[in-house]
Amino acid sequence: MPAYNIRGINVDFPFEAYPSQITYMDRVIESLQNKCHALLESPTGTGKTLCLLCATLAWRKSLGSFSTRKDRNNDSDPQMSQSGGYPTIVYASRTHSQLRQVIKELKRCSYRPKMLVLGSREQLCVNEEVNSLRGKALSNACHYLCKKRGKRQCNHFNRVPDYLKNNSHIGDEPVDIEDLVNIGKGSGPCPYYITREVHKDVDILFTPYNYLISNAYRKHLKVDWNSSVLIFDEAHNLEGICADSASFDLPSFHLSACITEAQECVELASARRGSLNDGSTNPENFAILKGLLLKLQELISKVPIPKRDEGFTKPGPYIYELLETLNITHETAPKLIVTVEEATVLLDEEKQRTGTNTGSKLEIIVDMLKLIFRENGSSHADVYRVHIQEHEQNPTDIVKGKVSRTLSWWCFNPGITMQDIAKKGVGTIILTSGTLSPMDSLAQELKLGFPIRLENPHVISSNQLWAGVVSAGPSGCVLNSSYRNRDVPEYKQELGNAIVNFSRVVPDGLLVFFPSYYLMDRCIAFWKDGSHRNSMTIWERICKLKKPVIEPKDSSLFPAAMLDFSKKLQDRSISGAVFFAVCRGKVSEGLDFADGAGRAVVITGLPYARVTDPKIKLKREFLDEQSQVSDVKRSTILSGSMWYSQEAARAVNQAIGRVIRHRHDYGAIIFCDDRFEQPSQQSKISLWIRPYVKCYPRYGEVISDLARFFRIERSNFPASLVTEQEYDIVSTLLPKVSTKDAPTPTDGNSNVKNAGLARNEVSRVEALPPANRASPSEFVKWKGLTILQRKSKMPRIVKGEVMQACSSVKAKLVEINDDETPVERTTCEVVDLECDKQTCQIASSNNCFNTMGLVKKRKIPESQGSGASSSVLKEKGSGGGGGDKKEASASAFLSQVKEKLNAEEYNKFIGYIQALKKKEIKIASVMESIVQLFYGKERDHLLMGFKDFVPVKYRSAYEECMKTTKRDAL
Repeated sequence: MPAYNIRGINVDFPFEAYPSQITYMDRVIESLQNKCHALLESPTGTGKTLCLLCATLAWRKSLGSFSTRKDRNNDSDPQMSQSGGYPTIVYASRTHSQLRQVIKELKRCSYRPKMLVLGSREQLCVNEEVNSLRGKALSNACHYLCKKRGKRQCNHFNRVPDYLKNNSHIGDEPVDIEDLVNIGKGSGPCPYYITREVHKDVDILFTPYNYLISNAYRKHLKVDWNSSVLIFDEAHNLEGICADSASFDLPSFHLSACITEAQECVELASARRGSLNDGSTNPENFAILKGLLLKLQELISKVPIPKRDEGFTKPGPYIYELLETLNITHETAPKLIVTVEEATVLLDEEKQRTGTNTGSKLEIIVDMLKLIFRENGSSHADVYRVHIQEHEQNPTDIVKGKVSRTLSWWCFNPGITMQDIAKKGVGTIILTSGTLSPMDSLAQELKLGFPIRLENPHVISSNQLWAGVVSAGPSGCVLNSSYRNRDVPEYKQELGNAIVNFSRVVPDGLLVFFPSYYLMDRCIAFWKDGSHRNSMTIWERICKLKKPVIEPKDSSLFPAAMLDFSKKLQDRSISGAVFFAVCRGKVSEGLDFADGAGRAVVITGLPYARVTDPKIKLKREFLDEQSQVSDVKRSTILSGSMWYSQEAARAVNQAIGRVIRHRHDYGAIIFCDDRFEQPSQQSKISLWIRPYVKCYPRYGEVISDLARFFRIERSNFPASLVTEQEYDIVSTLLPKVSTKDAPTPTDGNSNVKNAGLARNEVSRVEALPPANRASPSEFVKWKGLTILQRKSKMPRIVKGEVMQACSSVKAKLVEINDDETPVERTTCEVVDLECDKQTCQIASSNNCFNTMGLVKKRKIPESQGSGASSSVLKEKGSGGGGGDKKEASASAFLSQVKEKLNAEEYNKFIGYIQALKKKEIKIASVMESIVQLFYGKERDHLLMGFKDFVPVKYRSAYEECMKTTKRDAL
């Protein structure tokens, strides 16, 4: 494993690091050594997570060995925190699925710190009696069962002390949520309470954001914050998450539900007191609660709102005036909170008894009161605004005479959350993501100094990315989605025609991002409208080229949309799928559209938030007020307009980050708005993309350049789509076959079936028809060959003017070079994969056709001369020899690998083999990585099976690698 000395720290890294990866690790170590905060941007696919883990753990190891806190107390060091232990590392990401990926990266490191991942009861509870509950209902049920000492108690909870006593090694090896749940299944200990105990003594703790950002959750963490290291991964939306966690919205229908629940509590408490003689709950307290909520509802409904669009706004401290009229103050609020919490427990017990799993709406009141009446008084209210918004009434409310309003208390300084964390004595806070730019607004919003900043380049080559600004469409009409232009029919027509052409040029997956749902819906409706055309609609032309999927507004429908997109990508009867989505939507946030799933991203405009939105308007006013009273230079302070434009830019950067997902990926970014020509807009695009951006004054140049880009890249990466480059892997795994043993097809039907896997690998665009043409040209050129496409006929590959009859099966062929040695070609006639009577004329070169229906060129030893062709033809009739068996063996092994590995691991395996084939990584590193990937009780057969494909001279090294991995695991 390579080692790098960075700032005096020896960093073990699983692979040979790229310069950008070393730079990234350097910045991480610099911030840790200097105890200062850092903003680190590194594009997706650059190994950011692995670099972050290796650098941080190498620095931590330099302070002292990884061990329990008790052992660390024996290790004196000036950098030890006041409590006697070394700094704790807390690694936070937005979701558990993201943390799962991080822990997989940890397994690839050589470092083995004491670790643990935190989860909620919903994720970790294994008690079948209550784990179907959600939220506070589950928490209350858990507390109830853990306190009981009778028939109804949690046996999983009772087994925790003995388990921890006998298994002190828990966390010495990387464990995920699933691993912890498996420990508790059946009759095991409670995973949730295992994490509650073990997290106190770990070197690195993995947690979702809310455990750090929420003050209520943070109080329950038993972490020594002094000199600790906090890492926020995927931090591009961190300021928004911080602000939202410190704010609340109370709609009328929620408040009405709370009043109903309070009345229900009065009835339940009265019934218990009467029948069970249970005086633990006082119905009078719940009656008082109901009365307060009714008065609050009345107060909100009577607030004067002159203009419904603007609503009612007051400074943040007004919330205390409003609640004081209900006698809710800092003195009385704690008692009220206890009453509401008792009410939620009472409701949850009743719902558990009746088998109802719905949560209690009264929890909203608890959260609201805890936000308003914080432990440190009311000084934080100055960065808030009170807002009451009136909504359109539904028919039921109109009949009842009710007004639909929402009481909001919005935090406009997300820095208060980060400042609370920093005040605990945290040593270093690192924010990292693939898209943090623009960084100035983020730093000012979080109110922390970030002296160390990095905008890293990508590890891809310059020819793997195409980026262009398309200022006008096919007819020369300007593309601009601004408020004044977005509803103009000519604009929508021009944008639609442009997307038709992009659908024709871009292979496989195309992502089209709109600034808003409104604009997406209006454009698609216009494209479907047939009243403005004489032939096919724009939508019909798009559908003929790519199958469409539209991002739903309802997030619950999103998984189905993703599944639909995946299925349509797999459909080889058409040239891919197009996903119409929205900036800041689900598609733009953290999803992996690698390889053929996202060959190009189209940005149709700048996603500015709605100016009239009350929250946006108040945020801009707040920042402008702050800039007026600030002592900082006016040019550097964040104004409302600066924040507004930079938020739009960050949303664009997040969307275009879908296109390049790993080192071997390639794709295009198409900016379809003339405002991206402005230097001020380009300066906000992620730094690694800026050098690639080219402005195109004419639309025709865009299409020809795009066509050329994909034609070249698809020849460089010939099988990188839905087939996951399995053919490349087969050819790499197979030991080199001599000319004499060259495999040739023996079964025509199987050849045709396999050839279908590579259909889209032929570039179908040399000269494209205009957007209003429904079908592409019959003749397509590719790598000097001409493909004649005919209905009900198999496409023919011809050289020059040579043409020959073909069979009646439609397929396409791909030519792959598996050797960099130049090969002389003179003639190559049609190859018919179905008819085994077809002959192939070969002169001065040796072409053989394998069972995938791909043409492979191989260098011909001079000693064989022209006689090689005859030997190949003889083998064709004889059945193919040993080469077919080896290829079949490789295909079978790949099937086993795909079955045992998950999708991410399988893609890594593919990447290792490809990198080896392209000589980008040493075979020793590949063998070590694959052994780690295949290590495990259920994967031993993969370890042994792969050895058959390792060249003989490297097998001893491979076996030694296996032994070392097994020894390290003990």
